[in-house]
Amino acid sequence: MNRLDQKYLIRRDWIPRLIDECKAHYRVLEVEGLRQSAYINRFIETPEYSSLHAHTRGRNIRFKARIRQYASNSRAFMEVKEKTIHGQTLKSRIEREGALSSNGALTEDEIEFLRLNYGYAGPQLTQTTCGFNRITLVSNEREERITLDTDILFESDSNQDGLGDLAIVEIKQARINRFSPFLIALEAFRFEHTPLGRQTSLSKYVVGTLLLNPNLPTRTYRSVIKRIRKLREQIN
Repeated sequence: MNRLDQKYLIRRDWIPRLIDECKAHYRVLEVEGLRQSAYINRFIETPEYSSLHAHTRGRNIRFKARIRQYASNSRAFMEVKEKTIHGQTLKSRIEREGALSSNGALTEDEIEFLRLNYGYAGPQLTQTTCGFNRITLVSNEREERITLDTDILFESDSNQDGLGDLAIVEIKQARINRFSPFLIALEAFRFEHTPLGRQTSLSKYVVGTLLLNPNLPTRTYRSVIKRIRKLREQIN
């Protein structure tokens, strides 16, 4: 999977209007009769937080790894995402064996898969998870998918935090197209406070880890974390 991504932080209550504005240009992905799917991500990281630090330091080449489980059918996959120096996202994945869920220990095949695809040494399955609901739009006209993630909740051991009534939109394209109907619909909200409705660097793994571990250095994510906390208070 090879694509270019653009991410936006928006209010959840924008979603009906956004979809209504561009519904003629997209289909909604339906899985087993459902147009909204629940996901659980369990993150993989090194003891030194190599992936987190690469993201917060703004490294051009960086990796993330996770176990993703789909609530609709309980299937789970190990996924590795690489951000290249050209801004592309390359995703590789393998399905977990049998009935292994996001909680199951890494298998030998998965450890080998990480060795071949994950750019940091010593990855481990962490206790940090992210649950969310997703609506996926598929363009009728171009190589483009839109994901709208809501009800984003992070958990680790006994800690819990989330994005409240904020949502994350991701536009995934084979090549950047500024004339995407969804981007045009999003322009109606351009006067909202940054980063609402503006393209931003935003990783669920990084945001969740920093919210649950406030003592970790935020670096380039400092303004994003500060704004998320402030926006949650304003909306609530």
